[in-house]
Amino acid sequence: MASQTCYRHTTRVTGASCTRCSRPICPDCMIEAPVGHHCPTCVHEAGPEVRKAKKVVFARGGITVAGGVVCTALVVVNVVVFLLDASQPTLFARFADNALLVARNGEYYRMVTAAFFHAGLLHLAFNMFGLYLFGSQVEAVVGLPRFSTLYGLAAVGGSACSHFFGPPFQYSIGASGAVFGIFGAYFVIARSRGMDVSQVGGLILINLFIGAVVPQIDNAAHVGGLLTGAALAAVHEWSGRQRGSIRYAAEAAGLLAVAAVIVVATLVRRHQLQNVFA
Repeated sequence: MASQTCYRHTTRVTGASCTRCSRPICPDCMIEAPVGHHCPTCVHEAGPEVRKAKKVVFARGGITVAGGVVCTALVVVNVVVFLLDASQPTLFARFADNALLVARNGEYYRMVTAAFFHAGLLHLAFNMFGLYLFGSQVEAVVGLPRFSTLYGLAAVGGSACSHFFGPPFQYSIGASGAVFGIFGAYFVIARSRGMDVSQVGGLILINLFIGAVVPQIDNAAHVGGLLTGAALAAVHEWSGRQRGSIRYAAEAAGLLAVAAVIVVATLVRRHQLQNVFA
């Protein structure tokens, strides 16, 4: 199949097209619509009848920080929790993730709450920087509800992977799993739209390497979050190219499939640990 180029920028190869007229469009020409992306020509012809959504913030040649609502709220919540944890040390034991406690007591909430606690100021700063820098762009592309779902499932997916491959007695905290989910989503979205992914790809590899060689870093949570975010972004990109009700059915099916894998993995691991430590 021959490569196609943007109808306005004929030197730019793209795999995306307008969901209204099917003209090939590059990231700079994509304009978000209630269903998929429209080209500038269709938006101009539709006039006030079509809601003009924000232009995609994925820009060729650099990163544009958009400051998403969910991202900003998550940063604020993480900072507030960090301050509360510093003043009340007992919060860590109550809300940090621990595979054995989840298995014995069914304290599944730990798989979510652990994502809002951090081991120190540097740990918090790195995670919040990654969340805001890349998350604001992913949020602008997929929208608030989808981004919130992606972030939450990436956090839980990271915990589930940590339970499987980490020591059962180990306590785990941090937004790293969810942030890696954002990295994975950014990579998939940028790649599917013909953009350079060397920056985020290098960032992922460097952080995975650090996690592999530095003790006490829960690299399994990073991998779990990364795979979850990448899978959800792939579902979004593929379903966005479908038409009508097929798009929403495909997206719902993909979301449920990813969630089901996380749930099954969590229950299987709980059963294993219950048998070992009965």
